[in-house]
Amino acid sequence: ALMDMPENTQIFTAGFQAMFHTHCAEEECTVLKLFETTNRKGQVNKKPRFANVGMRVICMLDLARTVPVETFDDMPFLGRFTLRTEGKTIAIGKITKLPPKKD
Repeated sequence: ALMDMPENTQIFTAGFQAMFHTHCAEEECTVLKLFETTNRKGQVNKKPRFANVGMRVICMLDLARTVPVETFDDMPFLGRFTLRTEGKTIAIGKITKLPPKKD
């Protein structure tokens, strides 16, 4: 997932838990891994340990249950989401890749 983190965001790291909101679905999620962060100056960190306010983040999320979504490139309206915690939006994102389908 590719996410932008607005001003009221706390420090964001692997293991962080939040509510995943997309179209009409809402599910608990956990950040499994941060792959890349980009700060406001455009500096890229390929092995980040954390992200904070104003950064753009590429990460892997794990949802508690299956939610019907698509990648942003395939279906933009099903590929957007927000992460919320304690009643505040902490990240706005696009789904860039999905795990392989299970038979």
